[in-house]
Amino acid sequence: MTWRAFIIGLLGAVGLCLLTPINDFAMGNTYLTGNHFPVGVVFMLLILTLVVNVVIKLVNARWALRQSELMLVWCMMLVSANVPSSGLMRYWFPSAASAPYLAQRSDKYWEDDVLQVAPEGILLSNDPKSVAARKFYDGTPMDEVVRVPWSRWTRVIVTWSVFIWLYYLATFFLFGMLRRQWVESERLMFPLARVPLEFTEGSGGRQLLPTLFRNKAFLIGALLAVLFGIIRLSPLFFGAEEGMRLRLPVRQVFEDTDWYRMYIADGWIYPIAIGFAFLVPSDISLSMWFFYLFTRAEVLGAYYIGKPLEEGPWGPFLQWQQAGAFVALTVGMFWAARRHLWRVFRKAVGFGAPVSDADEPIGYRLCFWGLLVCIVGMIAWYMYFGMAFLSAVFLLALIFSIVLVHARLVAQGGLFFTQQGWSPPDILHGITGGRAFSGAATVVAQVQHAIFISDAREILSPHATNSLRISSVFEKHRRLFLPIMVVTLLAGIIASGYSTLRLVYYKEGALNVKQTYAVMYKPLRLYDRTHLMLDKPAESATKSYGGLASGIGLMAALVVLRGRFYWWPIHALGFAVANSWCITQLWFCFLLGWLVKVIILKFGSGSILRGARMFFLGVIMAESAMVGLTTLFSLVTGIRTGSIFLSN
Repeated sequence: MTWRAFIIGLLGAVGLCLLTPINDFAMGNTYLTGNHFPVGVVFMLLILTLVVNVVIKLVNARWALRQSELMLVWCMMLVSANVPSSGLMRYWFPSAASAPYLAQRSDKYWEDDVLQVAPEGILLSNDPKSVAARKFYDGTPMDEVVRVPWSRWTRVIVTWSVFIWLYYLATFFLFGMLRRQWVESERLMFPLARVPLEFTEGSGGRQLLPTLFRNKAFLIGALLAVLFGIIRLSPLFFGAEEGMRLRLPVRQVFEDTDWYRMYIADGWIYPIAIGFAFLVPSDISLSMWFFYLFTRAEVLGAYYIGKPLEEGPWGPFLQWQQAGAFVALTVGMFWAARRHLWRVFRKAVGFGAPVSDADEPIGYRLCFWGLLVCIVGMIAWYMYFGMAFLSAVFLLALIFSIVLVHARLVAQGGLFFTQQGWSPPDILHGITGGRAFSGAATVVAQVQHAIFISDAREILSPHATNSLRISSVFEKHRRLFLPIMVVTLLAGIIASGYSTLRLVYYKEGALNVKQTYAVMYKPLRLYDRTHLMLDKPAESATKSYGGLASGIGLMAALVVLRGRFYWWPIHALGFAVANSWCITQLWFCFLLGWLVKVIILKFGSGSILRGARMFFLGVIMAESAMVGLTTLFSLVTGIRTGSIFLSN
């Protein structure tokens, strides 16, 4: 860790957080931070490695940025990528401003319950005639100066910031405790962390380019990915509004048959996803597409036995099944780490033989006591707004099961894009028959879920655990890791908050931006659901105990089989994400990646396998470079390149 790396990383993080709201919300371009391998961060690494470092070496090779410095920049920007879009800003301010503004619609009755019971500080205003909310949606006329009513937003920002920081710190403390278990004991691959690590090897040497650029397979993969990207962009050269998205029309094949009821998504082709699918073990890539098809077969099977699932794959049964799978997998992860966690506990309380944590970026005492304080703080925050103690405890437990499973999906499964289809507030509401939350607590729980958890494509935990894995390359001052991440997050929140409010919504108006999902469709669903829970708590308590039991039972069986029998061919991880929107986009890519790897393992040699690995590293980095270049082109010219790359 060096001062120049810290300054570069901080400037990069602030720049990313300023630019992302304009790019994502106002212009509707390909998301700069739209997954766990954010293109904005990758593009910055490419610029530093292939442009800045080359220029520095031409002047004096001793001044070149070393791998540890590049990785500090990567970690800082990676963690900050959680803030400016779906991880926080995409839903925070729209959720706070939409309730009073949209309550004016004649078909909405939120004024009678949602606005009446919402605690102060949770929403921008409890008044449907709020001027601040109206200007948020209408924007500022071109002949007027843009003014953000900061005085109206202050309480909202302060109220939610308490929870934000407790949640962020708890995430770092939790994975600080688990880092050694996952890295050294379970030896997870961390493919999303290994790619930048391998790409930057040799960056500080005398050669102009990193070591990978002397590998033919890497260069071939990069070249083919660039050519493939140009082909997908080619319609833009002939006046088309968007580029080309390649897919296998699976749904058309099953049309007019009973199999159409399975709602199998088309096979989208994304080279970067195929690359990550190849990098992970074949049993994991197999599980991703196998369990996706398994859940679709459940839908068809239910239809054949005369008990069709309500709303098919998006109905209560499969949502509750996924919730059960998350809970069972979380228990399994803690059980596997029980001995390590016991040693951490003994270190924290000074009991028994000490365990060394000298090489850990966050000391175990700080992790344990910090996590405990953060958990108590979050429970107290919930209770301050009227939530019962047990409801707060169980809600937080379900939230952190999501936090843990998403980190595992990324660290072990190579999924650079993750989501889940179930909601912790809805699960608790259903189990208790509508009695889990008071009126105020219902609003708090639903809004909090919408902001932080509902769209987990940029949730903090994968960024945090990948950064903690990368911290092993830091040569000195490793204990500065957490303070640096805190400073970076603080700077990112300030920069992205200013950009979101001042440069996007109060300038353009939420009704005028290209990306309207977060300001219209999402709030309508959020507050319609909240209104229903308040108005008809018992009737709205949808439940599916069969789905919950099947999720817990099947996941538990898979975890036990995997742990007891080395020959068991299918990993449990794919079952956790089988009913998520992300896997509808990725299942075919994982099928292709699995198929390529199995064929090479069956008929190829070790050298071919190593060459294929280098090939797909080239594909991943070149694909990311293409996304960065086309997004930069869109920002400069105002021409949208469309969602040809998986970032939206």
